[in-house]
Amino acid sequence: MDVPAIRDKPNPHGFGWVWEAYIELSTCRTIGMAPGPIPWTALRLYAKDLGLTADEAYFMTGVVRHLDRLWLRKIQEKSEMTAKKGKSHTRTPTSRPAARGHR
Repeated sequence: MDVPAIRDKPNPHGFGWVWEAYIELSTCRTIGMAPGPIPWTALRLYAKDLGLTADEAYFMTGVVRHLDRLWLRKIQEKSEMTAKKGKSHTRTPTSRPAARGHR
């Protein structure tokens, strides 16, 4: 994504601030049965608190949301793998050995 206001703005610190934004905003996600995405309201308030321009806020929001989707996907994959492992280690009713003297 090319945002001229960001590309042309001197930034001696690079884009580490976007990573820091993601880390800070990760604390705003809801967690129930599974973690939820970072709320839009948190992204907007964070951009406002930093005094970002509209272009900068758009850039930050896009990057943070992308990172968040990657993280949520990884969490979902781990959850599915754990569930599959759990199923493979449990016995089904048909796999139980027959009781002695009964068939």
